[in-house]
Amino acid sequence: MILQYIDNEEYKNKIEKLYLESFPEEERFPFWILDECSKEDKSDLLAVLDNDKFIGMCYLVNCNEVYYLMYLAVEPELRSQNYGSQILMDLKDKYKTLFLSIDEPIDDLSIRRKNFYLRNGFYDTNKYYEDTGVNYEVLCTNPEYEITNDNMKMRYINMTNNPELSNVIANTFNADFVNLRDKNKHLK
Repeated sequence: MILQYIDNEEYKNKIEKLYLESFPEEERFPFWILDECSKEDKSDLLAVLDNDKFIGMCYLVNCNEVYYLMYLAVEPELRSQNYGSQILMDLKDKYKTLFLSIDEPIDDLSIRRKNFYLRNGFYDTNKYYEDTGVNYEVLCTNPEYEITNDNMKMRYINMTNNPELSNVIANTFNADFVNLRDKNKHLK
């Protein structure tokens, strides 16, 4: 399996459809924001192809040469066919250190999602935070990389240099405030 990662307009409608189907409304930006931000050089909105067949999408933000994997989705009928694992392997090869947020594992689906990332080279950072009423855990591919409030803020701040887009981002999620906490303290 050799996947291609394409950032051209031809796949925008397929990416948007999969994005809207895959992520709950409270965890996503309006799609036009991702599209506009990806036209700058700090983020990538990519279609994932296998032999010219659209199989998935991902969106990454450059946080000073460490990359925040904001969104990753595989077409529903193609899940459990190793595409997600292959995409993560390719992204780790290209971007080296990745970090991401997952919703707190409290049910079967969220526990399976966390285990998927742990099986595919991510580590539990023991950090969590709340954003717009949703509790998240932070995972990273590099156990030596320290997750801080500053690099968590960067995931939104670095999406764009456009002040108007920055304002929309800041009003959608808590872009200027992150209160990372140690997971063990959260559980007590």
